[in-house]
Amino acid sequence: MVILAASLTIATVAVATPPAGVVSNTILAQGPTAGALKENIRIGDNWAVNLDDKGQSEFYFQDLVVAPGGRTGWHSHPGLLLITVKEGSLDFYNKDCVKHSYSAGQSFTEAAEPHNGVNPGPGNVRLLVAYIVKKGEPRRIESPQPKCGEALGLQ
Repeated sequence: MVILAASLTIATVAVATPPAGVVSNTILAQGPTAGALKENIRIGDNWAVNLDDKGQSEFYFQDLVVAPGGRTGWHSHPGLLLITVKEGSLDFYNKDCVKHSYSAGQSFTEAAEPHNGVNPGPGNVRLLVAYIVKKGEPRRIESPQPKCGEALGLQ
């Protein structure tokens, strides 16, 4: 039984693609929400945002710096992330390995689907990240590398 458990652990670790080249990863703040989130905001006739949760959420605020050639590794989150590139640039690959490139001053979101971020260089990329995740869940869930990632050489 111990050998079987060890084999499963080794197999699980082998398929994970851990981050590489992380210069710093600082959680600036975190905390659970005081109650349900129910925000329905409209500005004029052509802009709106709606945020409703069921159950309790937790917010995290992160400052992440990745060196040139570094990566986040394949992972997902139990919620929604709002990300702004503060410095540098990032190539973001979704679960189908479709690449979207973002540079300083641009913002994007991440959600529950597996993804990977790679710093194409030449300098560090600095990301400011706000998480809205299910309370009690880990902020990050490791994911295996998809077949398309293997084909592209993305770890």
